[in-house]
Amino acid sequence: MPRFFITRHWRLPKLMYALFGLEFLLTVGALTLFGIADPNTYRTKLWQNGADQGFNSDPSIVLYSYANYRPIDTPIVWSQFMTTWNTVISVLGMFILLVKAVLFIMHLFLPLLSLFVSGLMLALYAVSLRNQSAPDMSDPDNPSPGLPWYLSKGCQYATQANEGYCMQARGAFGVTCAMVAIFSVYFIYSILSTIPTQRERDQRADDIEMKKLAEYRPQTMTRDEQRDMNRQIFLNLPKTPTTPWGRDPSNPMTPRTVAFTQLNGDSNPGALNKDVYVASSGQGPSRLLPFRQKYGDTPDGS
Repeated sequence: MPRFFITRHWRLPKLMYALFGLEFLLTVGALTLFGIADPNTYRTKLWQNGADQGFNSDPSIVLYSYANYRPIDTPIVWSQFMTTWNTVISVLGMFILLVKAVLFIMHLFLPLLSLFVSGLMLALYAVSLRNQSAPDMSDPDNPSPGLPWYLSKGCQYATQANEGYCMQARGAFGVTCAMVAIFSVYFIYSILSTIPTQRERDQRADDIEMKKLAEYRPQTMTRDEQRDMNRQIFLNLPKTPTTPWGRDPSNPMTPRTVAFTQLNGDSNPGALNKDVYVASSGQGPSRLLPFRQKYGDTPDGS
């Protein structure tokens, strides 16, 4: 029974091309939306818009806390860290996608490597998803324990100036969800591709057996083991066409006859050439051999 091994081939290679195409489109969308939001195109504006509606804390609460020597951390959903994180992972994702495509074309992007890469990108986008949906509990009077207002309540509460920004923020959240989904597919597909099929297990077992046969040495084998090895090698040899169990009536030639006929220059080794030799006459060939036809007789007349 062969031990467990990890395959080096993808089960459905064409599926990878579809995933690469979809990932490219989503990565371009993420680069666009996160690039527009960086560094602070509309984050503070949406924060203030929600505070005016009583949905979350006010941006000025951070300044007041520092003025009163009671500094508090900016809620992660409104922080610069979230915006920078999204921009960095989108750039990193595009770079990794290009490298993956090149390695896959060169047959070097193995399922095991994809498992680690997909797991990494899945974790990065999962953190981004968590940051964009984090609660805002910095103001006890206006807590926001769930999603930010532009995701939970829509853009109907946005001012006219912030309506476009609200749609962009929702679009960025949607792209992030899609990236989490596609990398989850990558991750599951990589796991399935690393598990060998029954056919691959059988082929692996045959390779191991042949390797063991090749590593055997007569000095370390008993007579019975050597006899078994010779018998197994003999059974694996191709059958001779002239044997009773493998004879082909249309081809009475043996491999040896075919070889000598080809060396003699016959273009049709499957048929007997009665003109090659004159039977029982002892006169040798009845026609010139290919060598003499091309170069003539040798200087010594032979």
